Amino acid sequence: MATFFRLVLAALAIADSLASPTGHVKTEGLSPANFILGHDNPLRSRQNYQQDYTTGGDVVFSPDGNYYKVAWDTEDDFVVGIGWTTGSWNAITFGGNLGVGSGTALLSVYGWSTNPLVEYYIVEDNFNPPSFGTYKGTVYSGGSEYTIYENTRYNAPSIQGTSTFNQYISVRQSPRQSGTVTVANHFEAWAKLGLNLGTLSYQILAVEGWGGEGEAAQTVS
Repeated sequence: MATFFRLVLAALAIADSLASPTGHVKTEGLSPANFILGHDNPLRSRQNYQQDYTTGGDVVFSPDGNYYKVAWDTEDDFVVGIGWTTGSWNAITFGGNLGVGSGTALLSVYGWSTNPLVEYYIVEDNFNPPSFGTYKGTVYSGGSEYTIYENTRYNAPSIQGTSTFNQYISVRQSPRQSGTVTVANHFEAWAKLGLNLGTLSYQILAVEGWGGEGEAAQTVS
């Protein structure tokens, strides 16, 4: 989930995975967040989509402390957000908005682990989402049920270069654009289903999009 966006899908194509973005990283002493993921990264391709892929358009990402905004009108894909260089099981509070005129967009807690290499999403809101993968179960947290999925990405961009890795994805069934994500509830539910994380890498509150236009603003703590 680094990720939203800019794809033009082939007619009736089925999206079978989410993005794997990791580039344009800046650490700027944010408090408590200390990490910014910008949209201009080299790992934006969605290799497992059937698509007529084109790049272009505009993504304007404006981080300021623990707040950021982004506006996009583009056929390309992007992921932006702020968070922490090293993720944790701590709760994350976020507040703001996400407006989508067209295309696909996600608002998620997004991160990676290593050993094993895993890309994970806790999706709080979504518009026209892709297929999330194989259904694994559910977890109740923060006043809503989340559906849990697992997906495998083959020879895809990752924080360790082109790799094959799993994605763990919780999708909130009562979407929201502000609230508190009890991250531990998801990590524990995933583990009970055999979806184990390794050493946590970065963790952000992300906006990801492709193939349309929209805008968002979020404060993260």
